[in-house]
Amino acid sequence: MAKDAGLDQRLAGLTMRFAEFVTNLRYEDLPAEVVQKAKLHLRDGVGNQIAASAIGESAKHMIALAGEWGGAPQSTVVGYGLKLPTPMAAMCNAMLGHGVELDDAHGTGLVKSGSVLVPSAFAVAEQTGASGKDVITAVVAAYEIAIRIAKAINPGHRQRGYHTTGTVSPFGAAALTAKLMGCDAEKTAWAFGLAGMQSAGIQSYLADPCLAKPFSPGKAAFNGVLAGILASRGLSGPRTVLESHEGFFKAFTDQVRVDDLDIDGLGKRFCMMEVGFKPHAACRYAHGPIDLAQAFHEEEGITIDDVDHAVSHMSELSIRQASKPVCSNLNVAMGSTEFGVVLGLDRGVNGLRSYWDGYKDKRLHEATAKKIKLVAEPEFGIGGRQAILEVTLKDGRVLKRRQEEPKGEPSNPLTAQQLEQKFMDMAEIVLDESEAAKIGARLMEIENETKAGVIPALTVVGSGKPVLRAA
Repeated sequence: MAKDAGLDQRLAGLTMRFAEFVTNLRYEDLPAEVVQKAKLHLRDGVGNQIAASAIGESAKHMIALAGEWGGAPQSTVVGYGLKLPTPMAAMCNAMLGHGVELDDAHGTGLVKSGSVLVPSAFAVAEQTGASGKDVITAVVAAYEIAIRIAKAINPGHRQRGYHTTGTVSPFGAAALTAKLMGCDAEKTAWAFGLAGMQSAGIQSYLADPCLAKPFSPGKAAFNGVLAGILASRGLSGPRTVLESHEGFFKAFTDQVRVDDLDIDGLGKRFCMMEVGFKPHAACRYAHGPIDLAQAFHEEEGITIDDVDHAVSHMSELSIRQASKPVCSNLNVAMGSTEFGVVLGLDRGVNGLRSYWDGYKDKRLHEATAKKIKLVAEPEFGIGGRQAILEVTLKDGRVLKRRQEEPKGEPSNPLTAQQLEQKFMDMAEIVLDESEAAKIGARLMEIENETKAGVIPALTVVGSGKPVLRAA
């Protein structure tokens, strides 16, 4: 691959090729396992949004502002019931989707597509009246586009400081919007072009912990949905936005791995099947050490008070992404490997409620700052997700375990029952058990919905001011 990505002849016509795939994909073309996986992602994404409507701090600021601005009541904000213009609702719900660190993640692509694509799909479906089969098809197409681009440009794109979920997901959101708007291939390519012109997202929040992280997926949803709507109404965009000398690849990476775009595999090999689900409310890079910490708690019966110190061996990017020994707010704590390991060692649980309660425990913060050390392991490369956790107890014993992939990855999957319980745990943050179960069931049978956009409205309780329910 030449360093100048925009000049590689294998990329010629890529944007239009993607557009044709999105336009031509039909529900009937999808293998049963892909349909099932899509429904799992839709349920997981909605569950994240429901939970964050009560717990997530970042989205509340945007939702309040959007409510003041108002606008056409087209699409519903999850948990709140506020109806906003479709791009605004997609943005608010995407901020919710990324607000509790439980959104799905692709390993090598370094992209959390579900936090952007699921809320975008339901927002557009509510405006257009799309069916459940339409939503499944559009979401699958969107994942295929976003993940292929993300895989082809990382880890170099991430090493530059970009947040792939913010920069790449607009292409996916544009794809599904154009699909649900009934665009032909040319207009879909326009949508890609308009999305690429808005592509943005850096990770400077890692150097200055704050509440801004979910804003990146939020804007990705807004930008992609807006691009698709504008294209459907005739605003043309650059149809070579990805591959041209002035395009996305040239601007955002030094190298494109064309084989990872898998152009010839479109419609045959589905990248959605490579995406993992997160069992812990934590940065995905922290999950391996957390899995090991929980195992020590369960097998040895220890708490953090029994621990003298612990060392987590991780990849270079894992440490760069998720080392936060001092946690100034709950969002930071959920992104902290150190805090996650302490919580896992002490309680054996790293769910939303355990973070919510654990963050209030001064003892855990003291241990986070004093007892946990992260060490780069050269064997794991730049961005590997392997982990080794070595725990030295006060009684002199040393416990050591290694894990190759965190729980929830396709190679180390969560069971169907665990995924269902995850949804219920998230939804019951706001809803009672029967309400949560009904929404979960409808999402897992969404192909039978004539108008899939009804789902966000089902999440609203009473006055539309979601609050954390008692455990």
